[in-house]
Amino acid sequence: MKVDSALELQARIFSQIFEFVEAPVAAGMEHPSPGLFLDPALLETKAARPRKPKRRAVEDIALGVTTDRADEDARLAILVQDRNKVRGAVVERIVEAARGEVEILYIGRQKPLWTTSRNDPVRLGCSISPTTVEYAGTLGCFCRDDQSGRVGILSNNHVLADVNSVPVSTTIMQPGARDGGRPGRDDIAELVRFVPIQFGGYPNPVDAAFAALIDHGRAEDRATLYDSSDEPKPAIELQPGSPVDATPGMAVLKTGRTTRHTRGVVRAVNVNNFLVDVGTGVARFDNQIIIETAAPPQPFGRPGDSGSLIVDEEGRPVALLFAGSASGGAGNVGITGANPISSVTSQLGVTLI
Repeated sequence: MKVDSALELQARIFSQIFEFVEAPVAAGMEHPSPGLFLDPALLETKAARPRKPKRRAVEDIALGVTTDRADEDARLAILVQDRNKVRGAVVERIVEAARGEVEILYIGRQKPLWTTSRNDPVRLGCSISPTTVEYAGTLGCFCRDDQSGRVGILSNNHVLADVNSVPVSTTIMQPGARDGGRPGRDDIAELVRFVPIQFGGYPNPVDAAFAALIDHGRAEDRATLYDSSDEPKPAIELQPGSPVDATPGMAVLKTGRTTRHTRGVVRAVNVNNFLVDVGTGVARFDNQIIIETAAPPQPFGRPGDSGSLIVDEEGRPVALLFAGSASGGAGNVGITGANPISSVTSQLGVTLI
């Protein structure tokens, strides 16, 4: 079937099998075909979440459109979150309505990545941002300000200061704005200092910033990098007092907001004239580290991982992730740029803890 036909079929199934009601779309608003269909069981006037919601057979079933790789004909995708319903009556009715032109896929119960959720304790690798922006980056690690002695968090300038533009004392929240963070409720720190990013061909040593912790009412895990599990498990213990220099061929690890826990290999060090588009312009960085994935097709980093602390296999700090591409390197899944951690701490005036 064609894609339009698959979308029309979705609408018919939502209406006739799911017994959803089609909601009118307000003027000036658009909603992609098949339209907006809502479950009437959830449209209650007294409470958005009834205390004793009735289970319905159509729950845990989503519909989408997929294509046959051979001829690109569209098929109805039946995405089932409850394994017991894969061969259930509702799925059978959907298959019959689609005349067999379906692909049934068990996808399990969907949860937010732990890195993008509100963490308690606050963990290395979780989502953060200033309260004044709309994006999210990564909390690299905890550190101490050499000037004031205040304890805080380390990340990039472009994460905590939005490339030189966020005023000092602006509050930082976890999770970040893009992941549903709310100013006030989710505040954990305040911006203290960043190393300015300069343009016009001037060589920058780092993309780094420091925010001091404020009273946030949550526990903190300052010493553990966690894995990618939905329920995070310790992957490696951080050795903050034993930083090491990167060397070509070194195996490294990181935990970040987007790709969570990944492994990489250092491809090059002392990289100069490394040009990075930081959004407001192209900035040059010198004495950088280049890393590629150790496990293609899994990339080492992606947007949102900026600020991640990179360590060796013993948990010793190596670098701070700050840039990346979507292609190149092993598996052609991208190259990651990182600041040497020794440059970060000296330029920013902090000590890892």
